[in-house]
Amino acid sequence: MATLYDILNAKRVALIGSGQENDIVLADPETSPQHCQITKIDDERFLIVDLNSASGTFVNNKKIDKEFISDADFITVGNNILQIRKKIADPIAAKPAQTDIHPISETVPSLSTSTGNVRSDSFSGTTNRPADADKHKSKITVYFMSAPEDETICQAIDKHLSTIRFNSPLPIEIFGDYKVPPGADVNQYRQKLFGADIVLALISVDFLNKDECYERGQKVIVNYNEHRTILLSILARNCMWKATPYAQVPILPRNGQPLNNKQFWNSEDDALTEVVKDISKSISELTSQSSPHKPVQPERPVQKLEVDWQKSFLWKAFWKRVAASFLDALIISLPLILVFLKAIEDSFFDPFTVFFYYVLIEMLQIIIFAFMESSSWKGTPGKIIMKLQITDNDGHRISFGKSVWRNVIKLLISATYAIPDWGKFLYWGYVAAQIVNYSKTKKFFHDQLTNTVVGERLQ
Repeated sequence: MATLYDILNAKRVALIGSGQENDIVLADPETSPQHCQITKIDDERFLIVDLNSASGTFVNNKKIDKEFISDADFITVGNNILQIRKKIADPIAAKPAQTDIHPISETVPSLSTSTGNVRSDSFSGTTNRPADADKHKSKITVYFMSAPEDETICQAIDKHLSTIRFNSPLPIEIFGDYKVPPGADVNQYRQKLFGADIVLALISVDFLNKDECYERGQKVIVNYNEHRTILLSILARNCMWKATPYAQVPILPRNGQPLNNKQFWNSEDDALTEVVKDISKSISELTSQSSPHKPVQPERPVQKLEVDWQKSFLWKAFWKRVAASFLDALIISLPLILVFLKAIEDSFFDPFTVFFYYVLIEMLQIIIFAFMESSSWKGTPGKIIMKLQITDNDGHRISFGKSVWRNVIKLLISATYAIPDWGKFLYWGYVAAQIVNYSKTKKFFHDQLTNTVVGERLQ
């Protein structure tokens, strides 16, 4: 069978693409009809030119327009990796390409995994070595698993990984929902997640709350438990993540500060650099394990993660929030109520006086809550005790006005209990509706209406 080297030796020019008119035909959705062209300059040098392809042409994981290369360089075209070699040249593809080129080696799925329950101050890229880790890997695949709201963060991390990709001894392929090529079969492309060597889970309130993310994450956790993938958690935005299984794998950044915490990071680049450093450790570990000369190491135990975790997580978070509210009632509301009762003690419960003091107490409570939530404390005493904090969706401290509105919603509902006759039914009806809404949306009404997030306390 003719190799890419043979074609170049005979014609000096080789066209590569998905169209049948090309010298090398690669039938995959990420390869353009006429993707790139390689010209032989002499026996040692070749010129590769990208022909305005949709997904781009890469040499040693670096995107190029045109580049001089040698027979030792790796060329990525769509899902295929080629090399100009005198004996064989391959596309190492997700599925066999329609060409007569022999593969360099079969793609070997990774059976490595990261150790369980790693503290932020003791992170290691070390992974468990699977039974077949001594087989030589031809490439490393990385998949970003995220909610759509966090795809811009994925793109930023991807950009910062370019240096690692360029210097890696093995080709590194990066996939993610944000990289689906135009016209490609989306469902087929997204299946790459379940065969990836490394999965980067972007943790945020949207990731934890979306059913689709949960279902895909379950399959990834199964692969992790069975040593088929390395799973790393990246804290994109703060949320109540410590009650999830993603807290039991290495969490990046190691200091536990979410990437969007502008009050901690000097710049976005600083945050991304910290994340990429630790991703590179896992890549290096996986690369070294793939060496055919590396002796087999004994496998280390792994803490298996809970696959069906969402139900227990939701109610752990729910009762933690309820406990915080109860503590606030004891610390703030109860003293105000006692003051209220003392104030009306000599008024013989005159309706106007009672109403006046009741409104005054409620206003004071709203102001106290709003002051604390909009301050550097980012929470009321109950939230602080339960190690929670409140921010907006972007992780910023909420404004005093937003906190006032949030607490007005909460107190108006609780005030219905005091309405004569049917007030109690209205109040308990609201409580039931709140529980039903939380079980479906994973959020409370006042969180939804004010676009606020209650997450783990960062200080």
